[in-house]
Amino acid sequence: MCKKRPIRFFRHQRLIFAVFTALSLMACLSLSADDRLGASLRLEGRMALRRGLQTLLAWQDHDGSWDGSAAATGQAVMAIMMSGLASEWPELQTAQQRGNAWLEAWLHTDPKQTPADWAPSALVAVRPLLRQSGPGSRDWSKLVEMALSHISLNQAEQSDVPWILEAAALNNLPHAETLHRPGAGSPACRLATAWLTERPESEQALLRAAAWESNWKQESPVGWYWLARSGRVCKALAPSGQGAWRERLMAIVLSHQRGDGGWGEAKDKPAKRVLDSALALQTMMLCLA
Repeated sequence: MCKKRPIRFFRHQRLIFAVFTALSLMACLSLSADDRLGASLRLEGRMALRRGLQTLLAWQDHDGSWDGSAAATGQAVMAIMMSGLASEWPELQTAQQRGNAWLEAWLHTDPKQTPADWAPSALVAVRPLLRQSGPGSRDWSKLVEMALSHISLNQAEQSDVPWILEAAALNNLPHAETLHRPGAGSPACRLATAWLTERPESEQALLRAAAWESNWKQESPVGWYWLARSGRVCKALAPSGQGAWRERLMAIVLSHQRGDGGWGEAKDKPAKRVLDSALALQTMMLCLA
C-alpha cells in the first residue's frame, strides 16, 4: 500500500525540501537490514555514483549549463544535490552553483520557444530551485503556475506527466488533481501518476503489480527513476520486501553504465545523454538511501 504522501503530504513543502535535498549515501544507516542492498551492490553503487558524478562535471559547459538544455541542466543539478557530496567535493559544489545560476537566468529570460514547448522544460529546470531554502531562496510558485497553465495533456509527452504532477503538488496547486490520465505511459510512469494524484488503493495495487512484473531492463532512465520513487513511497511495490526492488533496480542501472561513466547511447545527442545519466544517478541514490 502506498503511503498518503502525494498531494496532501507535499503541502508541507519546507519539510519535503529539506528531506529530499538531504538524501545521501549516509541515509542507509537508518534502514533496517531487510531494506539494505547487499554489501557488494552497495560498494559497486557508490563507486559507480562517483564515476557518474565525475562524468557530469566533465560534461558541464563553460556557461554553467549542460549542452544549453534547461531540462538536462535541471536534472544534472538535481543529481548533484541528491548526492549530498557537494560539501566535501569542491568541484561538485561549484558545478551546482553554476548550474543553479544558469537555470535562474534561463527561467527569467523570455522563452524563445512557444509556451507549450517551454512549459515542460521549465517544470524540470525548476526542480532543484524548488528545493532550495534559507537566505536568497526565491518563490517560484508563480512561474510554476504559469508553466502549468500552458500544459496540454493531449500534447504532453507521457514521460513528462509525473514531473508536471510533482511540480503542481510541491506548489500546492490544484492542477495536480486534474492532470491524471489513466493508461498512459510506461508502467513506472503510470504508477507514479497514480500515487501523485492519490488514486484509489485498488487502482494503485494493480499498477504496482504491473510495474513489478514489467521488464525493467526495457525502461528508460526516467522509468528507473519513477520505479525508485515508487519503491520508496509504496512499501508493497516488491512482494518480497524493500530490499528486493533496490537490488533488482540497482543491478540494472549498473549494467547500463558506459565506460566513460555516463548512461545513454553513443549516438544520442549530448543533452539526451546528460538527461539519462542524471536520472540514472538519481535512481542509484534512491536505491542507496
